[in-house]
Amino acid sequence: MKTYKRVLGYLRPYVGPFIVALVCMGGVAGANALRIYLVKPLQDRVFLAHDWGMLRNLLWWLPALSVLLGVLSYAQNYLMASIGQRAITDLRKGMFDHVQLMSMDFFTGTSSGKLMARFTNDLTALQHVIARAPIYFVRDGLTALFNIGFIFYLNWRFALLTLAVLPVSGVIIFILGKKLRRAGRKGQEQMGELYSVIQENIQGAPVVKAYHAEALESQRFQLSNLRFRDLGLRFARAETLSSPLMEMVGALILSLLLWKGGADVISGVWTAGSFLAFITYAVMTYRPLKNFAELNAQLQLGLASSERIFDLLDHVPGIQESPAATILAPFARQIHFENVTFRYRSADGKASEPRWALRSVDLNVRAGEIIALVGPSGAGKTTLALLLPRFYDPTSGRLCIDDQDIRAVTLDSLRTQIGLVTQEVLLFNDTVRYNIAYGKQNAGSSEIQEAAEAANAHAFIQRLPHGYDTIIGERGVRLSGGERQRLSIARALLKNPPILILDEATSSLDAESERLVQEAVERLMSHRTALVIAHRLATVRKADRIVVLERGQIVEEGDHESLLARRGTYHRLHSLQALE
Repeated sequence: MKTYKRVLGYLRPYVGPFIVALVCMGGVAGANALRIYLVKPLQDRVFLAHDWGMLRNLLWWLPALSVLLGVLSYAQNYLMASIGQRAITDLRKGMFDHVQLMSMDFFTGTSSGKLMARFTNDLTALQHVIARAPIYFVRDGLTALFNIGFIFYLNWRFALLTLAVLPVSGVIIFILGKKLRRAGRKGQEQMGELYSVIQENIQGAPVVKAYHAEALESQRFQLSNLRFRDLGLRFARAETLSSPLMEMVGALILSLLLWKGGADVISGVWTAGSFLAFITYAVMTYRPLKNFAELNAQLQLGLASSERIFDLLDHVPGIQESPAATILAPFARQIHFENVTFRYRSADGKASEPRWALRSVDLNVRAGEIIALVGPSGAGKTTLALLLPRFYDPTSGRLCIDDQDIRAVTLDSLRTQIGLVTQEVLLFNDTVRYNIAYGKQNAGSSEIQEAAEAANAHAFIQRLPHGYDTIIGERGVRLSGGERQRLSIARALLKNPPILILDEATSSLDAESERLVQEAVERLMSHRTALVIAHRLATVRKADRIVVLERGQIVEEGDHESLLARRGTYHRLHSLQALE
């Protein structure tokens, strides 16, 4: 019932058109009932009594009712389709906005394919329910009520026999409904799995081709595809069972009516017209009940989808602003990691890793200082840096900027002061101009060009087909690795933050690209406070201080020469790279 109420809540802004649609549905039901009633005078007064006047009246009534029925049917269908589209548009926007509030643990713990399935299949299934369910329930419900009223008017004893089908129908719909919702939810979840396989295959196409793994991928897809098929067949078995069961029950009742009613007509208790009208009403009463049974499948699928949608909307972000959060003043003095301990957690809030990513880290970073974070893979370098923009919160300890705990300030004021250049460059399928100005969308053309020039990107941008207005493709696929890196640096330069997080990624570039990127990086770090996640020790020599992490702890700290002299972890890492 809670799910029903939440779905109806999205119809509240459209209550006006919905009321008009309900009136139209009532009109359709009434017109249908009147049209059926005309069977009685047609049989008794036209066919048997040869009443020409009644025939002329019927020749007016039948077309008039048909035209009215057509107009009202169109109005109800269009209004409900419009309401469905608008309500789903609102819900889709609400879902997207809610996802924007999610913290990084949500994205790392949620399959993108499953998330996409909620925005596509689940919303489509729910839209069908919003657009169709009221029509079936209201129009067919009123049709059934009008028909029942007429059959009681014609013969109340036979009407009671006719209504014997109702409790049987209710039991069928209830039992099958539970099966349909379970099967529908599992099917939608499996569709998410299928989306994930497809998405991974498309994104990993170079690896698939390089390893000649097309057959393996096809097999992996087919396993997921067959699971989805089996769940679809389970749903279809329950869905298709309702109609024949309703037909069987209806046929049994109809046979009894024909036997008893036919005998009454022969014996003169009933007129043929009354009996034909009664039978027609009885048959037309079963049709809405049959429609209810068939709609039940789509309704349960839609409700299963809505449960998955509301599961997403009910997910509480792991990172939230304090109600009393204040604006962070412009960075001036220092960043302080105070006894910081951290362990990654999954989207449900449970620890996803048995080991600690960071343990009792204390680190002071002075304004204008460049800190190189060095260590073996998994040492905690990236984790430490990503705590600064509050992508995650420490499990214990705290992180302060100018003596202010970052959990006590607004996320917007915090992240406005931080620039991020990641190892894996993330660009959008839009123009070069849009990507550079992503962090400062009101930037003028001259500002964008200056940032590109400082990032050594202007020259290659000029060579693109449409310059700064060139669409660069999904994830910047139409650019080389070095070009993508320089656009990412230009984006950070244009934002002009006082604090910079740089995840170094020059190892996969050719010599010329690496030189251009390195020059751009040096310009980017100039006059800024920077945390550089260093993967190549040759790039850390220019850092003011080198912080060496191992197993989540700071094990060494100093400059290049002093750390080499200690012959510790840094010396070992330096020696290993010197052999490469």
